[in-house]
Amino acid sequence: MGMVFLAEDPILKRRLAIKVVKEVGEARNQGFLRFRREAEISAQLNHPNVVQVYDVGMDPEVGPFLAMEYVEGKSLAQHLKDKDLDQETMVKALIHGARALRAAHRQAIVHRDVKPENLLWAEIGRAKLMDFGIARSFGQFGYSAEPPMQASIDPDEEEVVQTIALRLTRVGEFIGSPAYASPELLLGQEATPASDRYAFAATAFELLTGQLPHPGPSVTAIIQHILKRPPHVPADMPQQLGVVFKRAMAFDPDDRPATLVDFLEELIDAMPLAVHSKARLFTLLGQDEDGQTGPVRRLVQDAMLAPEPAPVPSAPKGARKAGPIALDEDPEEDLRWRTGKMSTLKFRKGEENPNLRLLKWLAWGLLLGVVFTQLFWWTYNRLK
Repeated sequence: MGMVFLAEDPILKRRLAIKVVKEVGEARNQGFLRFRREAEISAQLNHPNVVQVYDVGMDPEVGPFLAMEYVEGKSLAQHLKDKDLDQETMVKALIHGARALRAAHRQAIVHRDVKPENLLWAEIGRAKLMDFGIARSFGQFGYSAEPPMQASIDPDEEEVVQTIALRLTRVGEFIGSPAYASPELLLGQEATPASDRYAFAATAFELLTGQLPHPGPSVTAIIQHILKRPPHVPADMPQQLGVVFKRAMAFDPDDRPATLVDFLEELIDAMPLAVHSKARLFTLLGQDEDGQTGPVRRLVQDAMLAPEPAPVPSAPKGARKAGPIALDEDPEEDLRWRTGKMSTLKFRKGEENPNLRLLKWLAWGLLLGVVFTQLFWWTYNRLK
């Protein structure tokens, strides 16, 4: 749909990611509406695990643009392709993503497009959720993107699956990623937090297994799998972990875990991780950077032991890094800020202290005043 540029703010001296729309006509207008919605939601959330938007607008030459926070890192989809993150780090990123989703759900906002491509893992060790361009409000501000299909529809009918696939491929009829979409969304029902939780579980499944929970060579095949079958669990997956994923992606939203915290508790508990790794993850899960704490009911037996410090992920080899920003620095002003010594600055060799210069001018002024006074009285007495 567009392109993303790395830019530098010449005034604030910070890097920005600027997204622009390549399309023309109605597609460009739709892009602007998505940008504006994303900016509004970012301003409402203002969460450390959500990519912040700084500006949005329409440039007469470039078209719609969105200026947002630049995250030094890459998406979880790229990490999955590069296979450079361990399972503990992936779960840590999921916990951060869950915080962002919980903050959105508290504001009655559903993301509707949760997937590995929309979760960025920053090199500082923090995940950030992005792309709220197709998000919607729910509850009392409920909005249904497509008219719901009739309640009597049987998802087992081949004709129904073909109809849904056709609707997905039509421009403007469905926006999102079918591979992560919940059954109710595919059937045209209103998006809810349960829909986001389904997509979140599908994202976790792919991150931990490298496979989609509902595989298929085409959109139609994927839809058939979602509507007719449970997630395809690999043969080497631990049995309890498979049970967790099947429950998290149940066809009926009421059969899924009630909250993201519940799902992550079950996920961590079922994963074949070392005790100290589980202790770190449960501790992280019990924290919330937006000031609220989620209940964590499951605790590992040795969680009270001092956990090992989590390794800080390093940048992948060969990754291109942007050069440092050149600030307009003043050495004297910088020294004042760093030392706080406003009146004891050291001057460079050959440079005169301005206070001493002022004293010299005062001394010369007094001397000249005395000389002129003496000359005046001497001249006056001679003429008298």
